[in-house]
Amino acid sequence: MKNSGSFFTELETFLNNLLQRLFPVWYATQAAREMELEALGSLNPPSFLSHRWLSLHAVVQGLQQSLQAQGSDWLELQELLGKLLVEKEYPRRLSVTAIDGVEQSQHDQDWPNLLAYAEQLPEERIIETAEDFDTRLHEAFPEANKPHRVVYREWDGRYYWINPEEPDLLAALQRYAHQHQRDTAISATISVESLNSKVLDHIRNDWWLLLLKRDSAYLLHNLMSQGNLPVALGEFEWRRSDLVFLIGRKNNRSINRILLNLLNNHPSQVVLEFGRFLSRQHFPFRNQ
Repeated sequence: MKNSGSFFTELETFLNNLLQRLFPVWYATQAAREMELEALGSLNPPSFLSHRWLSLHAVVQGLQQSLQAQGSDWLELQELLGKLLVEKEYPRRLSVTAIDGVEQSQHDQDWPNLLAYAEQLPEERIIETAEDFDTRLHEAFPEANKPHRVVYREWDGRYYWINPEEPDLLAALQRYAHQHQRDTAISATISVESLNSKVLDHIRNDWWLLLLKRDSAYLLHNLMSQGNLPVALGEFEWRRSDLVFLIGRKNNRSINRILLNLLNNHPSQVVLEFGRFLSRQHFPFRNQ
């Protein structure tokens, strides 16, 4: 029985290898339809610290560096990626409760937002009265530091404050405002991170940027490369080294057939068309 089982296993392996050599595109198409993919996990986790959010600057940098090492065929995409992010500054008044996170903190523990962070504040930091609220507001955002620097990300709708000190006072202010329906605004210079919509459309129309778990991306890349299909691998941001982009042009019918089979037979939780993901994430800054 063992010899019989071994024979059939070897025969199956032989036939698979033969099919892969004779019909590489067909074989890759079937594999894309049937392969089991691992969930990507949270790409943009909640945190009171902005450096734990998804960074499109890091994504673009990782992609450009990966493509640079793979030859001139990917130069056009490198150049497009370099034009994808746009930043403009606006002087505005901003509600303190609108701030979703801060740039820095010495705390090792993470909290999903500033209100959760406020729950661990020592008693002397807690604001109890309206007078305390006004006093602490001026301590957290002193006149000497005006305008206070804030970043707004249009593609996920999050504000973060470039804080010079620990965010204890901001967290305490938000806690009091939340409990007592009290709010106030600060004078800020808001740096707005946006996506160049024309460049994003160009990338979406011409290129596949599929985000997968590393092992799955490598497997598909190997299968497609055996069919001499021009595909590449690109790194995601450094904090998620378990994720990799599978990249190809959309003017190649064989690539389209394989990757459409992949997308049509798997949910976005396991394979994500990144250009489409970005085009759906838009929270316009109110330029008033």
